[in-house]
Amino acid sequence: MKCSKCQTEFEGSICPNCGTAVIETPGNAPEAKTTPQQQNYPTYQQFKPDKPKKKKKPFYKRWWFILIVIIAVIAIAGKISSAVKENEKIVWADMILGDILPQPPKDRGVVHTNSQDNLWVDINRISEKQYAEYTESCKDSGFTIDGDSGSTHYSAYNESGNKLDLNYNESDKIMTIDLSAPMEFSKINWPESEAGKLLPVPKSLMGNFSYEQEDGFSVYISGMTKDDYNDYVTECSEKGFNADYDKSDGYYSAKNADGWDITVKYEGFNIISISISAPDEESVETTQPAEEDTTQAQSTTAAENNSGDIDPDFKAAMDSYEEFMNEYVEFMKKYNESGGNDPSILADYADYMKKYAQFAEDFEKWGNEDLNAAETAYYIDVQARVSQKLLEISE
Repeated sequence: MKCSKCQTEFEGSICPNCGTAVIETPGNAPEAKTTPQQQNYPTYQQFKPDKPKKKKKPFYKRWWFILIVIIAVIAIAGKISSAVKENEKIVWADMILGDILPQPPKDRGVVHTNSQDNLWVDINRISEKQYAEYTESCKDSGFTIDGDSGSTHYSAYNESGNKLDLNYNESDKIMTIDLSAPMEFSKINWPESEAGKLLPVPKSLMGNFSYEQEDGFSVYISGMTKDDYNDYVTECSEKGFNADYDKSDGYYSAKNADGWDITVKYEGFNIISISISAPDEESVETTQPAEEDTTQAQSTTAAENNSGDIDPDFKAAMDSYEEFMNEYVEFMKKYNESGGNDPSILADYADYMKKYAQFAEDFEKWGNEDLNAAETAYYIDVQARVSQKLLEISE
């Protein structure tokens, strides 16, 4: 080869004349000698196959995709099952107490209870007109005793003592029918427990106990007119149950100085309910008895002093709200104490839902306008009483 620097021809990799190292290029590299076998066959590197790539699973076979599908199927199946159940065909002739009421205008909905003691069904796709017409039909069937009505609820007894509660959900177009069989009463002995001794003995002793314990009981008493109920409330107040009281038409709740809590209600059809429960530790420390005139004046809030400035619709809404929450607390007390096995709880639940309907109706009338000073004070006062009431079932 020839040196690229001095042009001297030589053999080797270093020029003997100038010492320049020679870099082989395709043009000056010596021709490689190969054997016939090497010429006819590829080298190992040429023959070596590429490492096969791992084939990816389709996304629809991946575990996460399968899991998503399973969850979706379960959710859809649950919705379908729920939708089917909530829109089942109701055969009115199969309702045990159905012959007491007129047949509803539609036959689709859900049956919650169908027994000799209670009929509780929801009827779907009912218009306001159909609800109003069905209510009138029930009145024509005799449900007019101790009637209580609003735009979305109606309750009354018939001469046999069956109690009907109708409620209408305007947004969902659902009419709820809750019919209770007459409650059975028998002669009772007034409790001689500590709880029984704290209360006056009612005029009638035809009763039905929901439960009875040393530290409390709940009983329904028949043969008590509305006047008898009012007299009994007065007697309870005179026996010391006049602290933290809440009183409205047919409802009274209060505590005594030791924190014992009572609730007396006029249920209708000459029936009252009486319940009493032992004090909580906190209530013993905070409860103070109310006294005639002077104490009541001291407990009057600033909002009540300015009641002339309170919007009547707002006050009605707040009063309905408070009464609703009181009903809720009493309902939950009874439910917890009975373990959910007391049939009368269904009737109380209907009353509770009726209060809710009235509460919602009153709030809708008010319209959530801005509050003035008097209304703000009244709102705070009601909220304080409700919060205190909720503490009774917080544990």
